[in-house]
Amino acid sequence: MRAPKTPAGTVPAEVAARASQVAAGRDSLSVLVFTLSTHLPFFEIAEHLAEQFGELDVRAEISTAGPQRVQSVLDGKFNGVDVLVVIGETGADGEDQLMELVQWLLANGRQQLAENLIFAVVDDGGPVGNPVSFNHVVLPRSYFARTQQSGLRLPWAASARESWELVTAVLDYSLGLGAE
Repeated sequence: MRAPKTPAGTVPAEVAARASQVAAGRDSLSVLVFTLSTHLPFFEIAEHLAEQFGELDVRAEISTAGPQRVQSVLDGKFNGVDVLVVIGETGADGEDQLMELVQWLLANGRQQLAENLIFAVVDDGGPVGNPVSFNHVVLPRSYFARTQQSGLRLPWAASARESWELVTAVLDYSLGLGAE
């Protein structure tokens, strides 16, 4: 079962204004959604971002990769990426995986992506720390808990339709507003 799209006319004005700036400044935006673990809903998150960019009339190419970094490079996934969104989990393990990826990106000539990525945490209901100085977005609900309660195939996407936080972070990043 596919979750319905956000009803027309519900785009926050601030997000629409940022989207207009992005659309005016470039033909297309390339976003890579990179997961630190294959059990996270990164395909659903990428699909949700693509739908939101469609609603905002911003031409965006959303691709997915991970967690194998070397295979992703061999597949050309990191080439021409404007915005890197890293999907991880709350807690020390997720932050450790993020820092390993950052160190690897730096060691392999991807400094711009390493310094200004967006770390999107799939909230599991536990305490969320504030990891290092990256753009940090906590996705609204736990994928695993909603799967058990609702039985929907794409429960994260269903629970996140009202959230514009991740797409706003991507727009900010592409405008240079999110860089530290």
